[in-house]
Amino acid sequence: MAKLHLKRTPAEEVERALRKARKAAKTARKRSHLSEEAGQHGESSSKRRRRGEAIDSDLDEEVYGPPPPPSLSSAHKPDYDTILSELEDARFREKMWDALRDDERLDGIDARFNDYAHVPDRWRANAASGGSFEDQTDMDPRFMDDDTYTEWIRAGMWRRKNARQYEEEARVKAEKAARSARKKEMKAETTRLEKVAEERRKQKKRERESQREENARAEYDRKWKDLLDPNARHGSSLSFGDIPWPLFVSMMHSDTAHSDSSSITLEHFTTTAISAFLIPVSTISALAQDVGVSLPTHDRDKKEKKEKLRETMLRFHPDKFEGRVMRKVIETDKDRVREAVGQVARVLNTLMEE
Repeated sequence: MAKLHLKRTPAEEVERALRKARKAAKTARKRSHLSEEAGQHGESSSKRRRRGEAIDSDLDEEVYGPPPPPSLSSAHKPDYDTILSELEDARFREKMWDALRDDERLDGIDARFNDYAHVPDRWRANAASGGSFEDQTDMDPRFMDDDTYTEWIRAGMWRRKNARQYEEEARVKAEKAARSARKKEMKAETTRLEKVAEERRKQKKRERESQREENARAEYDRKWKDLLDPNARHGSSLSFGDIPWPLFVSMMHSDTAHSDSSSITLEHFTTTAISAFLIPVSTISALAQDVGVSLPTHDRDKKEKKEKLRETMLRFHPDKFEGRVMRKVIETDKDRVREAVGQVARVLNTLMEE
């Protein structure tokens, strides 16, 4: 691979010229000393050689600095190739750092110039949408080229010459913008009113459902009170549909013609259905469930839930139900009632363990 040669900086050129001058001075002094020694016939060649080496060492010390201290080991020899490669690496790194600083300086200058860069007309948004020079009155003529400046001047002259027409066009444009803004506002207001109306419909629907649930729970409690009343005379005339089950019967069937207790099956006695009937959910909790947020349960709610489940378990406990209610059920529905009572008891046990 060829050696990389970088362009010298002014400081490097000065240093190189200084080294050349020192080298030339050294050579000149050496030649003068040799000529003087050649004229002295009494001196031996060994003395002249030692004197010349001393002069060379003095000159090297002036140019390259003092020599390194002698090594403690007599067998140590300097590795001139390693020293030369280290010097070349140091010079290369210095040149690279200088080049990097120059690039950073140029990048900074380029960034400052870009702050005042002018966006050509063909790259403007209004030019792409068919805008004219009448729409570009905010342009700065200092950043225009000759053609753009000419068109800008012509547009200004036309505006002065046809002031009424220009004002009329500006008025029409302002009215169009105002109509567009009003239309946008009306659309936003319509969307807001639709959202408010939808929230009101949802609120009324929740209120109706809540009222139906309250009526169903009140009817459930009333039937159980009549069922456990010792003075009431039922005989053996109770059917499966006459038993007050802890379910919303009207909400299980969309068809009102089949919304009676006789249409209930064992599949309807689920944990979700019985829990929804026995443990009413507040309005705030219902809203939180609609948006997917779970609220913490308070101690009072836990206590009410426990009491309600305990009361229902006393009603539907198989042994208690068998002794108090089963004797009043007609013979054809007893097996079905027993299965339903057992399913309710299992669901209640599951809810009480939660």
